[in-house]
Amino acid sequence: MSKVKILKKKAENLWKQVVLLRDGKFCWVQRFCPEINIIHTKTIQLDHTISRKNKHLFLDPKNGIPICSACNMAKGFGNKSINRAIDNLSKQRDPKWFEWAVSLDKTCSPNVNFSRVWWLEEQIERLEKELDELKKGGSHGYGGDQ
Repeated sequence: MSKVKILKKKAENLWKQVVLLRDGKFCWVQRFCPEINIIHTKTIQLDHTISRKNKHLFLDPKNGIPICSACNMAKGFGNKSINRAIDNLSKQRDPKWFEWAVSLDKTCSPNVNFSRVWWLEEQIERLEKELDELKKGGSHGYGGDQ
């Protein structure tokens, strides 16, 4: 495996750890939007609020939210209620970041650094620091680890 692939995998794993430690291991749609009629599962997945295709935001923990596999599948099939719920939850967490991310996503500009070793190493260092801070200070999400 190439060094770039190894770094991408490490960075994505760190991203997942940060999001789970910050937000807990439960479906946010189920917890915070109980009015949405969907049969939730116990399998928790991490969703990118702004598409995974946007490599500027791919490794940004603010772009991550834990949801169950049923919600993730429904989002993938374009379920508007799930999509709106996820957007609203992300927006509630950090309104300025959300508006910035949406505007960045509209530009559709590629992240030319996404496959560069130096950039990935910077992201890994940033994510490791964020993970360490979360471990020291506890959960910073809405509901904590449950």
